[in-house]
Amino acid sequence: MTLDEMIELGVLFQRMAVSKGAVFAETTSVCRVDQIAKITAADFKRISELAAALAQTDRGELAVFGSISGEVDLANGDVSSIEGEAVAVRLKKNVEAEAAYFVTRKGFEAALSDAEFMRTARKIWIAEDFLPFSTRSCVYSPWASAVEHKHLEDTFDSPRRLVRDQSYLLAPADIRPWYLMIPGDETSGVFAAWKEVAVRNLIFCLPTEIRASEETRQVVLKGARSAFADVDLSKPQSQLFDVVTDAVRWVYDQRRDTETKFHLLNNHLALYWPEKVKWPVGLAGVLDHALASAREAFAFHLQDDSKEAIKSLGDLRKALQEEVARSQTTTRDLLSALWRDAAIAGAAFALRAATTNSSAVNIASLGAAALLFASLLTTVLSNWRFDVLAKQVREQWRQRLYAFMSEKQWVEMVTRPVSRARWVYRVSIVPVFAVYVVLIGALLWVVYPAELMTVAGPVFALLSDAWHSIGDLWDRFIHAPILPSSPPSTPTPS
Repeated sequence: MTLDEMIELGVLFQRMAVSKGAVFAETTSVCRVDQIAKITAADFKRISELAAALAQTDRGELAVFGSISGEVDLANGDVSSIEGEAVAVRLKKNVEAEAAYFVTRKGFEAALSDAEFMRTARKIWIAEDFLPFSTRSCVYSPWASAVEHKHLEDTFDSPRRLVRDQSYLLAPADIRPWYLMIPGDETSGVFAAWKEVAVRNLIFCLPTEIRASEETRQVVLKGARSAFADVDLSKPQSQLFDVVTDAVRWVYDQRRDTETKFHLLNNHLALYWPEKVKWPVGLAGVLDHALASAREAFAFHLQDDSKEAIKSLGDLRKALQEEVARSQTTTRDLLSALWRDAAIAGAAFALRAATTNSSAVNIASLGAAALLFASLLTTVLSNWRFDVLAKQVREQWRQRLYAFMSEKQWVEMVTRPVSRARWVYRVSIVPVFAVYVVLIGALLWVVYPAELMTVAGPVFALLSDAWHSIGDLWDRFIHAPILPSSPPSTPTPS
């Protein structure tokens, strides 16, 4: 079904809706006109044709009902079958998840007031010819336009966390449906309708408090002084869209600074707000000045924060230097323990040469082997545990103290230097571990020579086979002839 056909269907619904006694309604799931006194043969025929076209696109079902006859067969029926009856025309919509379409602008405007629908909608079609536009959460385009919404993985602070709304209705829960990304044509009626509703939502993202009573609504601006303004929404507010959008974007764009910006803007709005001026009309004269002042105040606030950030970076650099020094100390301690334990093993071997008491030699060898194993295990486990705890502490630093740093900066300043410092220890532990294995094996061989040879024989044989295999592969690689990629061509006699 083409856009022109959908526009014609919308015109039909609107023409039937203005007939005497007719009742019109359009929601996200249905568009209908009830209690139509009379429907012409031309309209009935055109509805039949549009129903067939709509059925082919699988976007909905168009039906006509007589108050007595019930549903009419549009393919084979005739308008005479419902002559003298009240008629209802109903469009039952078929839509995919997170999408909707509207055949009339009136239905679209009604949907804009549905906060829950606006939070979940990602694509909306309207049966009008206009320039598409999009917000942070939804794309608005003419019927059947192939415009896809790009899902953005970002979140904004909810205005309801900052605005104390006693009405529970005025402050929006989410600003994404009203956060314009790609603007539309200013002459478009669809875009104008959206802008009007957007302004009515965005203006209540700015005050500190919204007070509600049975008769009136009042906003409160708090700062060095407090200002109070009655809410008056009786007039269109779309002329405030640009300045209000600039203020909301500045406040809510970066979640980390949202609360600070919110209070700074409220402080300056309260200072500039004239007495007895209603909300939001007064924003036209004071919001741009208050926003400029709030930006300057925030710049000074950032200067104070930068001093704290520099101090934090200095503390981080000092902590990293200590951790690098700790990694070097750990490596030196590992090598020192190796020399000490090697001396203990040497003393056990010297005792074997100095005495003929085999029992004393066995006890000394077993004790030395146990001591070397315990020393190696304690050193490795303690260093591993320290490394784990240090990594957990760095993760807590990242989340609590250095959230202002990007992931790339954190990797360059912290993760990579620490990893390089620990790399020396991880490389050193391999030969140290091998020496400990040799020393412990030699001490055990003194006590259990036969048993150890039984275990070591297959291991040495396996290592020998692997070494010979590597040698064979190397010899084959060295002595392999280097063949040309293609045989030389024979010169052709001229």
